[in-house]
Amino acid sequence: MVSPLFERLGCDVTVEMDLSFKVQRLDMTVITKNKPLCFNGVDPDYFQGFENLNDHNLISFKSFHEVFNMAAIEEFYGHFTNYKKIKGIKTPEKVNLYAVTHHFPRDLFKQFQGTDLLKCIIENRVYDLNVFTPVRFIITNSFNHPILGLFSNNIDQIQKSLNRLKKDGWLLKHVSSYLKKMFNYYSLEGIDMAYTREMFLRDNYPKDYEQFLLVKDDVLKIGIEKGRVEGKVEGRVEGRVEGRVEGKVEGRVEGKVEGMLSDAREMVLEALDIRFSNNVPGDVHKKINALNNRILLKKLLRSAFQSKDINGFRRIIQEIPPEQMQ
Repeated sequence: MVSPLFERLGCDVTVEMDLSFKVQRLDMTVITKNKPLCFNGVDPDYFQGFENLNDHNLISFKSFHEVFNMAAIEEFYGHFTNYKKIKGIKTPEKVNLYAVTHHFPRDLFKQFQGTDLLKCIIENRVYDLNVFTPVRFIITNSFNHPILGLFSNNIDQIQKSLNRLKKDGWLLKHVSSYLKKMFNYYSLEGIDMAYTREMFLRDNYPKDYEQFLLVKDDVLKIGIEKGRVEGKVEGRVEGRVEGRVEGKVEGRVEGKVEGMLSDAREMVLEALDIRFSNNVPGDVHKKINALNNRILLKKLLRSAFQSKDINGFRRIIQEIPPEQMQ
């Protein structure tokens, strides 16, 4: 009945619009079969944070390359609403929400610090956020949990969790195939370098993170393609099968390395532009473009955000010894 009103005002109106255009998947649901639960048969550190399991439990995971922010919790509430409709749940008190996240959600929590809405259960480990529907946060960073510790970006922590699984034995046989896939993923993506840098940007400058990521992907793709072309050319000139193979491999490796260096330089310059209003002096720009040391570029990226002014950053870069430039 109100459609003609909005149409008269110059609006498009859709009645009973279908919002299920894109499939939405929740990471995990846990439904209790029997009560009380069999906690006595499992070491307490396995279920730390999950001691209060309800009839229905919804779990959202954020790994070390993601952050649980306000947008993520809004999405989680949307899953919660859909789940109640699907299951016909009339009493939301029978549903618990768990957010398992590698990174401490500082930006989210600081909005509720000093209020009764945020309650610390275990310092730096387990928190309850009681906004609308309560959400329990379990932070896995440097967490000695036998399972959740595997999702750390810390190699030592992953090894500790794996050793614990091997020692206890009962769970390892059920997850061995997943472990193989996970470790293959780590070895391909890298654990320490890229995600540490990206997460620094994502945690501290989330609005600029997508721009940095686009720059990284574009430069890396260019570097890899350059490597492929150089490899093919070198292989054809050699005129031998060995030459072609070696040329392709060497070209791809060199192209990828150069692409990552270019990526690192671009990220430092982009950070300086953001911090100091696109006012990067030419000598600083030239010095950064001359750097071929990824570890040093990583440190300069952090310095770009920590320096009080551009002159402070210039002093840092001028103090770099020539032998560390390569």
